[in-house]
Amino acid sequence: MRVFAWFAACFERAVTEVAAPTSSIAMRIRRTSTLLAAAALCTLLTGCDNPAQPKQVPGNELTFIRAAEDAPPLTANQVQVWAKAGEGRRVVISYQKVGEYGGDDCLEFKIPGDALWKRPDGTVFQKGDSILITITVVDPALFNFRFEPSGLQFRSDKPAELRVSYKWADRDFNGDGHEDNDDARFNFGFWKQETDASDWIRTGTVKDVDLEELRADIHGFTKYAMAGA
Repeated sequence: MRVFAWFAACFERAVTEVAAPTSSIAMRIRRTSTLLAAAALCTLLTGCDNPAQPKQVPGNELTFIRAAEDAPPLTANQVQVWAKAGEGRRVVISYQKVGEYGGDDCLEFKIPGDALWKRPDGTVFQKGDSILITITVVDPALFNFRFEPSGLQFRSDKPAELRVSYKWADRDFNGDGHEDNDDARFNFGFWKQETDASDWIRTGTVKDVDLEELRADIHGFTKYAMAGA
């Protein structure tokens, strides 16, 4: 941040000097200083992440979180629910009960009663309107889910909520073939993909280490997966 402040000060000082009456030679020298300071400042800024522009990468640059070899099977690879404007809805995809294991939720999706906003064709929901929602497990070996109908939108101030447990994930999170401290530091979360040919876009994610789950506000339907870059 000291470097940023230094560049900003240089930029401001150079601009002030150019604004003052000077000879033509001094003016050219100071104008050059202004341009150099501005270029340096721009270079510094472009090296930082822009929070207004979520990170996008092709799928081959992501490490997708994988299910553990001993993970129990899911109760279903596809679930459906009728969402209705004015009424809350909740749908889950769970693990099957195996032996003494009583089962857990793999995925939980909650829709507040006032969350539905626009259909895929852009028309706005009115109270009492309903729409069929389908959630499909794209690959049981990965935490990869498709939400349909694609293009469905939720209100920005009342989004839907997605929770996915990684309790049954392979602990080699970064996929390097070893379970070690690097896996504990591996930063993974939700990524979305609008079409099968599109890049993946990082989605704001909350990781609850105690519950071993990820949570995210969902503003629209597409494909979501747990991954890290």
